[in-house]
Amino acid sequence: MKAKLIKHIILITIVVLSCHQSNAQLANKIEMTEDYQLLGLGTQHKIQSDILKEERPVIISLPVGYHDNQAEYPVLYVLDGLQNIKHTVGTVELLTESGLIPPIIVVGIESLDRNRDFTPSKAGEDLQGSTGNSGIPQSGGAPKFLEFLSEELIPFVDNNYRTHPYRILEGHSFGGLFSVYTLMENPELFDAFIIQSPALWWNKEEMTEKAKTFFKSNRILNKTVYFGIGGGDGWGMQQELIRYVDVVKQYQPKNFRWLHEEVGDEGHMASRLLLNYNGLKFLFSDLKLNEDLISNFSDNSFLDAEEQLKTKYGNMARRPAEDYFNLVSVLVNKENDLEAITVLKKASEAYPMYIGLLTQLAKLYEKTNQKEKAIDTYLLGVEVSKRYKLGQEDDLQKEIEKLRKN
Repeated sequence: MKAKLIKHIILITIVVLSCHQSNAQLANKIEMTEDYQLLGLGTQHKIQSDILKEERPVIISLPVGYHDNQAEYPVLYVLDGLQNIKHTVGTVELLTESGLIPPIIVVGIESLDRNRDFTPSKAGEDLQGSTGNSGIPQSGGAPKFLEFLSEELIPFVDNNYRTHPYRILEGHSFGGLFSVYTLMENPELFDAFIIQSPALWWNKEEMTEKAKTFFKSNRILNKTVYFGIGGGDGWGMQQELIRYVDVVKQYQPKNFRWLHEEVGDEGHMASRLLLNYNGLKFLFSDLKLNEDLISNFSDNSFLDAEEQLKTKYGNMARRPAEDYFNLVSVLVNKENDLEAITVLKKASEAYPMYIGLLTQLAKLYEKTNQKEKAIDTYLLGVEVSKRYKLGQEDDLQKEIEKLRKN
């Protein structure tokens, strides 16, 4: 029994390594212009806003494979979009490839006057960062900007792209202030928030005062919120965010999933990439397999959980590949081969480029006397190997011939 267990562990390890070695560096093509400029960040649209009385540019980045299916995708709305589009799109693609987040549409909203658009109230003459005379005279435009999002931008995106209802708002500094304002002013507009280094010092921490009423009156709040800040951020940020979070702790609404963390020693501007990465991972952390599903595994509970994720985040949602591997390892070690087949079928659908998943699935079909299914799976593996130049066609063909002779 011990020798069989060791054999199973070695087999799973080989499959995991082969999958990562064969597929980890496979890159999707990026569109290139005639003069060899790489694209890939998205397409700029200009929206004539009747609410703001101006033309508003936005950058829309579609996930890889968008035009190859009819799936609907969650949407991430990023404030200061021109400033943040490069690192955001790169992070989204990396996390999507890893299965840590589902494929999403990114909408970068370019800033024209962030002092106006992101501030919820007029600033007085004693405002930090002002000249000391009249404060910031154009401030207080957040209500109109929120109306623009709700009545013009989001309908534009929903009408022109295949969007899933799940929406995220992400903002840094003044954009974080606006995100906090939006959470409390129109909580139904977004399902989740990535709030980075928010300028909660604004007008003597008025958002924190508002939070005391908001969270007290909203005892159930089906939202996910990441509050992140760099460990080296300075005056007006860290302690102010802590005081806001203390209000959340005091009232702790039911179903309100949230995290507050200070990251590294990055300052105010340098922290954005890390906060975007950590925030996205936290929002979609329920894609990770939980211990209860593993320890009390059944085909029905597993398949139900998979469908719940697709309902919440769209049909392209999937778990991290490592989670599928680990679950298969547990089931094989328990000699629950048919249940392992159920997981591998889902995993190979989610990661069609991972030939090791097909190889392990074919071996389990063979082990459970399902010869024709094993052959079909090996044949599919041959196609995948050819398509992505993995060089495993001959080995797979040998397995097919062995099965056909028996």
